[in-house]
Amino acid sequence: MTDEPTLPTGPSFGLTFLYYFGGTALVTSLLAVKSLGIGLDTGLPNQYGLLFGIVGGLLGALVNRSTSLELPISSRKTFKRELDVALADMGYSEDAEASSDGVLVYCRPFIRQLLSGRVYVLLKDKQVQISSRAVHMGGIKKRLEASGIR
Repeated sequence: MTDEPTLPTGPSFGLTFLYYFGGTALVTSLLAVKSLGIGLDTGLPNQYGLLFGIVGGLLGALVNRSTSLELPISSRKTFKRELDVALADMGYSEDAEASSDGVLVYCRPFIRQLLSGRVYVLLKDKQVQISSRAVHMGGIKKRLEASGIR
């Protein structure tokens, strides 16, 4: 085994899809039963649940799946400074208590963190790995490119 630190891996597309599919299908089926006044034995609420579950699962998985980004860097110090500015613009700050094993953890204030998750950063000598939700990775990538990284 190696002692090199690794980034935590979040849920993939498949697991994220199942999470959002299940929740959306269940809520849609229950709402169809209550609002339309038809029983589960007809199968119609289940069909609505299946349809809306697929849509909700796809949308949830596209936006909230975990992705990672690897970038070459020339200076850890300069990159860290640029990354701190980019993440501060998005409302993130470094959580020194959560950072361990060479992995930096950035999070938002408590209420916003419930809906956005964390950003994990692993700085190596000539490379950096960043991991977070797909929706946030796009913003991070744009901000880093705007600051001249990559």
